[in-house]
Amino acid sequence: MLERAFRSTAGRLIATTALTLLVAGCADTGPAVEPAGAPATGSSPVGGSTQSPTGVPGGTTEPAPGHAPSTSPGVPPSTVRPPSGPPKKPTDNLPSDRIAGRITRGGSGPCYGLVTDDGVEYALYGQNAGTFAAGSHVRVTIAPQLLRISCGSGRPASIVEISPVR
Repeated sequence: MLERAFRSTAGRLIATTALTLLVAGCADTGPAVEPAGAPATGSSPVGGSTQSPTGVPGGTTEPAPGHAPSTSPGVPPSTVRPPSGPPKKPTDNLPSDRIAGRITRGGSGPCYGLVTDDGVEYALYGQNAGTFAAGSHVRVTIAPQLLRISCGSGRPASIVEISPVR
């Protein structure tokens, strides 16, 4: 008889509707309200099955797949707002007194030329800084140049510490 019902369009419509109602009736609609004097949450007087506070059968505290976890009573929901957009200023607070780059004017000093990876050129001054060949890569801690010494083109700076990058 079912076979004949499924062959007709009306039969398929009735079967689909019945199946939809059955699935909708089984869906979790949230925690049930227990009447006064009912046993505490976590046990059920009918059938002896247990539920956890989240409404998941079997007493587990993890929500069932497809179910959002509920908040505990008396605890306000999170007040975290979504971001308003990208930051206006850079958020990486990098030290401005450390630079790295390639030596363009080298030798035994006291003047050196350096170009960073960003293309910024520096004219560095440092007594007893060491000998660095042109083309070598170095990391330098700089300070404002207090003496009026011309070490060539670029931003003038004094060398506090210089070391080769290997």
